[in-house]
Amino acid sequence: MTAEVDALSTLRASGLLDVLTWAAPAAFAATDQVYDEDQGHDQGVVGYLNFKHLKDHLDRATSNGRFELADGLNGAGLDVLKRGITPEAFDSMPNLAADAVVRRDYKQSPGWAIPGYRVLLQSYPFGKIDDIKWVQRSDAKKRVADQLFLGDDTLFSDEEFGLESIPGIPDDDDFAGVTLVAAHAFNPMTKQFELYIGQSKNPGQNDDSCWHWKKKLLSGGTPMGGTGLPVPPAMPRGGASTDVEDVPVRIKRTGAGEGSGMANG
Repeated sequence: MTAEVDALSTLRASGLLDVLTWAAPAAFAATDQVYDEDQGHDQGVVGYLNFKHLKDHLDRATSNGRFELADGLNGAGLDVLKRGITPEAFDSMPNLAADAVVRRDYKQSPGWAIPGYRVLLQSYPFGKIDDIKWVQRSDAKKRVADQLFLGDDTLFSDEEFGLESIPGIPDDDDFAGVTLVAAHAFNPMTKQFELYIGQSKNPGQNDDSCWHWKKKLLSGGTPMGGTGLPVPPAMPRGGASTDVEDVPVRIKRTGAGEGSGMANG
């Protein structure tokens, strides 16, 4: 089994892959509602808004961050989960089991983890997925791109290769496993968007790839400045709802998540 196949099958079985493919179009739609070129918004603004909206949606669907409950509570109302997203996005939100996905941040970069894998977020200009220079990103992303790649169809033992052959980032004591990157892009002018996931790497030579492997999860939009409707998968439309009932509907974990057992540096 290749590294890519193993990662994707594990992410899919856990539900985290469903959460990513749900969260991205909803996040891009939220960014589209805010973006205004006439106010000087540029690619930096788009990347920041996409990141904030994606982080919020991922936390919302996995009961983490501000959607994690305090000790002694085990349910959240519709008012909490529905506030800030469209009814369409809420209705299609994946329903994960308690503790299926937990927050495991790395050097202040938000991460969502399942046994064996963690996913961080990274924005990039649409169409430039192969041009990301990790050494010019945050220290966290540079170190993630230096992470050991064990290769495909290869088994290693500690006796043969030493402890450094264990997957993971050597200076990260809070997570044991492979850290992947979910790379996202949205062009608010054309409404085109992309979502990839893969294991990043710092190229050894100028013509090397910046990925050990990557997989396109989503793409859509209206190409080349058109004004038609987005092609599937379409982004949710309309504004976020604030008129909701306060009814307990989800069972959530207590004690785990962003506030415990995470890297804070």
